[in-house]
Amino acid sequence: MSYSQSFPNAIITTVFIADKVQQNIFDFIPTKEISSALGIAAPTVTKILQALNNAGIIETREGAKGGVRLSMPYDQVTVLHIFDAIEHKKPPFQANYNIAATGKRPDIAQAIIKNLFESTDYKMRQELASLRISDLIHKMDS
Repeated sequence: MSYSQSFPNAIITTVFIADKVQQNIFDFIPTKEISSALGIAAPTVTKILQALNNAGIIETREGAKGGVRLSMPYDQVTVLHIFDAIEHKKPPFQANYNIAATGKRPDIAQAIIKNLFESTDYKMRQELASLRISDLIHKMDS
């Protein structure tokens, strides 16, 4: 299992944007401000924001007062929303193998591994769905 650094960067980016709401700042946040404050390269932030926008998590506005802001309440945004936006619902494990061995035992072994990975994926998605951005912000405040 391997995900890009974009996933954790997208979480922290979303928390940064949502924290502005927590601070009663509802203006659009410029991409440059996000990049600078988080120390994430501007092209990476742009790519993350495009994915979050495509998923409906944020909205964007161009121009002098442009930038991004959440398009939904931050207590409704889960880490799973961000994961799916960045990873495009890609399964975390490769479950189909082209092994040369054939027969009952290799088929059973592949089925066991596939079931394990599907179960693990299901549990991971449940865990990500249970954690909201508002939960992270509240933990930051305590």
